[in-house]
Amino acid sequence: METIELRQRRDFSAVISTGFQYVRQNWKSLYRPLAFFCLPLYVVASLFMGNFFRTVYANMEGANSGAMLGSMGSMGAGYLLMILAMLMMYTLVYEHMRHYMLNRGLPPSSGEMWKAMLQQLPAYFVVGLLAGIIAMAGVVLLFVGALWLAIVFTMAYPLRAFERAGIGECISRSFRVIKGHWWETFGLVLVLVMLITFISYFLYLPLMLLTGFSAMSGMEPMGGAGEYGQRMGWFMTLFMLLAGVVNMLLLPFLHVPIGLQALSLIEEKEGRGLMQRVDEATAPPAA
Repeated sequence: METIELRQRRDFSAVISTGFQYVRQNWKSLYRPLAFFCLPLYVVASLFMGNFFRTVYANMEGANSGAMLGSMGSMGAGYLLMILAMLMMYTLVYEHMRHYMLNRGLPPSSGEMWKAMLQQLPAYFVVGLLAGIIAMAGVVLLFVGALWLAIVFTMAYPLRAFERAGIGECISRSFRVIKGHWWETFGLVLVLVMLITFISYFLYLPLMLLTGFSAMSGMEPMGGAGEYGQRMGWFMTLFMLLAGVVNMLLLPFLHVPIGLQALSLIEEKEGRGLMQRVDEATAPPAA
């Protein structure tokens, strides 16, 4: 199997095609830890969210406001678990690329991925939190400012993975790496998001058709509010569980190309991969 040279300058289309090639080539070593470590969190989160919607729809007329307030805890727990699962996915994808790059195409084992995730997850969390706070501050500059910062900070996680940049450096260096290539990166993210949204629609569609839209309609539900709440609760449980599976399947097709874009921009500005290959070519043979 041909080893993909990750640290290389690529144009727009090559970033996408190579990213998809990387996922296809390494799907076993990439999806196994995603399924083992992240999917269980989505299962538990979907149960919490289902409980929230069952309670809310069963008490739509305000018959038990105490129960509705109590269900907010289920919703909060569900959202926290989903956020944790997404953060773990980001960490696993970029740490997989780091291992592959440092070991010349050798994919990591699940044990190596678990160890890397435990070691790096706190740093990824702080980087993401800091980038999120700064991007939200961009709302003051209207939507354009927040969007501009969000695209800039797509470089933050790759910088942490590939260079082990410090938390502050991940933020500051993102501006330098993307300088002169914001529109290119924005176009890449836009195309990938549109493609993934299109694919996910067809993955969600069977559940929507099988479950039916009666629970979502404004018609008076048969069987009373309790039965209506149960149906809606289980519908949302299944929907959230499916959302977790879809995220797990499609997220690498977004973040691997973003990681390749970061490496491509670093290579253009600094030529690290080229210098490494020159050093290897001119190094004396091992005794």
